[in-house]
Amino acid sequence: MGMKAKLEPTKVNERIAELDVLRGIALFGILVVNMKYFSTPTLYLEMLGITWWDDPLNSFVDILVQLFFEFKFISMFSFLFGTGFALFLSRLEQKALLPGPFVRRRLTFLLLVGFVHLFFIWYGDILTIYALLGFLLLLFMKKKRKSTVIWAFSFLLFPVFLFSVALLAGLGTNERLPTMMADILERSVYAYSEGTAADIFVQRMIDIAMIYQGHLFVMPMVFGMFLLGVYAWESGIIKKAGEQLLLLKRIRNGSLLIGLPFIVISVWSGVKIESVSSPHYIIYYAGQLISGPALAVFYITSLFFLMQNKRWREKLVFFQPIGRMAFTNYLLQSLICTTLFYSYGLGLFGKVDKAAGLLLAVIIFACQLLFSHYWFKRKKQGPIEAIWRKYTYKV
Repeated sequence: MGMKAKLEPTKVNERIAELDVLRGIALFGILVVNMKYFSTPTLYLEMLGITWWDDPLNSFVDILVQLFFEFKFISMFSFLFGTGFALFLSRLEQKALLPGPFVRRRLTFLLLVGFVHLFFIWYGDILTIYALLGFLLLLFMKKKRKSTVIWAFSFLLFPVFLFSVALLAGLGTNERLPTMMADILERSVYAYSEGTAADIFVQRMIDIAMIYQGHLFVMPMVFGMFLLGVYAWESGIIKKAGEQLLLLKRIRNGSLLIGLPFIVISVWSGVKIESVSSPHYIIYYAGQLISGPALAVFYITSLFFLMQNKRWREKLVFFQPIGRMAFTNYLLQSLICTTLFYSYGLGLFGKVDKAAGLLLAVIIFACQLLFSHYWFKRKKQGPIEAIWRKYTYKV
């Protein structure tokens, strides 16, 4: 009984509202970016430099997503994972519990759900990567704060080094590559829009193999944001945000100054991409991998700054419920979208343009927001969160 009392779910008044709100907003940004991967073979269209809808409205939406969404919200979500990881360990220490078994069970559950999501629902899963990198994060938890920051920026800059090497080495100059990509593109459209469950599974395996090559560049960025999240918690910036407004303002302004030029370079290069063999393809992603984390920090500090104002806080806490069950809502987004676009559902794959996709993302998120409010009127935790807790604590 004593153990169960110690392991009660965190009460609403004990939660840090800013973190929940950030998770909720990050979920929207992730859905906006993921929508084109759910609804079209974007993975191969971008490699081939093909644009299906280039009218003014769709071109505007494309640039809008590149400027304000791509790599920003996955960076934000990664920062929050690091913060949540450090917070979880600190609460275990407060309860005088050895963290090892609890952390391993927590990450193992995340990994198992990630595998199911990756192999049987959608190839764009991020949970598997978070779980695997989470085990690595344990090695960095006892480091000094200065060391944590140095490691964070080292990981954040490493993908830029990789892209520079790739650019000099002439990545993608294989003459057979465009033909191979065109064949896979054609097969993916058929599999997802008309194919059987077996066709979809085979295509998903191909997509996983393809996207994980790109993840080799993205994972250092994700881990770097993990470490920044750990530092933000351990340094007290999050816990004492109201006392550090000047520091938040400096970080906000500095991250904006770093992010702006690189996002401009990235979007400019994106317009000029002709194929995966184009240098602009590498410059585009290198720019995104620098500007994404920088502008994510700008978003995070801006929100913390705003939420110290009572009027803004009252408005923004409306997003807290969806952030409190971010695990559940992330999986729901995949279930909803694959049902809409894949052949076992409405079969709309390849038939929804970018503008309609953005509108659809807004509608889905709005429904999730209302559902989350409804859920917490009756329950203390989201459904997946409750199972995760039981698996972690064995209660």
